[in-house]
Amino acid sequence: MNIRLIMLSGFLTLLISGLLPSYAFEITEPPVTLRTAVNGLSLGKAQRNGQWVCLSFYGIDFPSINLYNAGTPWVNGLDVSTASIPYVSGSVWNGKSIFKTTVSKKERRFKGNGLPNHKTGIYPVQEGTPAYKWYAAAPGGPPYSSAAAIPIARYDLDIKVPRNPTYSEQPYCMNSLVTGVSTQTHAVWHANLAYGNTWVDPAAAFPNDECWGHPFNKEYHYHGYSWKCMPNQGSPNTHSPLYGYAMDGFGIYGPRGDNGVLLTNDVLDECHGHTGQIVWDGKLTTMYHYHLNSEYPYGPGCYRGKPSNFNALKPHLHGYSPEKAAIFPPREPPQGGIVH
Repeated sequence: MNIRLIMLSGFLTLLISGLLPSYAFEITEPPVTLRTAVNGLSLGKAQRNGQWVCLSFYGIDFPSINLYNAGTPWVNGLDVSTASIPYVSGSVWNGKSIFKTTVSKKERRFKGNGLPNHKTGIYPVQEGTPAYKWYAAAPGGPPYSSAAAIPIARYDLDIKVPRNPTYSEQPYCMNSLVTGVSTQTHAVWHANLAYGNTWVDPAAAFPNDECWGHPFNKEYHYHGYSWKCMPNQGSPNTHSPLYGYAMDGFGIYGPRGDNGVLLTNDVLDECHGHTGQIVWDGKLTTMYHYHLNSEYPYGPGCYRGKPSNFNALKPHLHGYSPEKAAIFPPREPPQGGIVH
């Protein structure tokens, strides 16, 4: 009887392993591999490994929006090979970065010109470079003919968040494309979604520059391995330092937790954070905070505090517009897409 159970167990294991995809994902620092979104991921709810988006323009019904596999050569299943990405070429300064943090009793205010304090790839993306064809094939949004034509330019960055955010058991959805600001580099994070004939994870669908940033509507911002160019990443055996703040005022920290352990999504909640001991305003404090890591959505996936709203230039959504959607109609989702 025991032998039969063992044989049956072995058969079921083989059967299940044959039906489920096998991926070689291993969390490392720096990341050799990123894990992208599950094919068919819904953006309409708070969930681990996901992002809950409720942007309120262009008449898009976000609860019905799903992300699909971009089918790029550097993606295998859910694995994004960071060594295989044809990064945007070049290493240039885009002007002097201006940034100031002001702290009052109730709020933090971040004001600047939106330019990062590090070099970036050359934007507009240059024809003939490895990344060009991927950007040229993607809609850029008015007035740009394609995503390849979008430059980096200064803009009025002015974000206010609560100084002492209040934790909510009921999460809040992401109500603006900007999800946080890096006080280390003076640039912003954007929600990890993009429109490239269908809705995709931009870290998997488009090559970023070597700092994992690119512009949309001239606004330079980060995706994926967004902490690569952070000047202070701390020591390998310690908790990551503060990299910036989410739009609800809670801190965004790097990929390491206590004792330098690299964090997976399994130990973070549906908003990509947890409660633990961190340095906050110069003091060791136990409180909720977010982490960046190598698994989608790579940073905040929803908010644990009430968020502020910031759209720097005008409402925009990573290439989507009704006009562009008419020119680049959504593709049928790849076979096997599942709602997660």
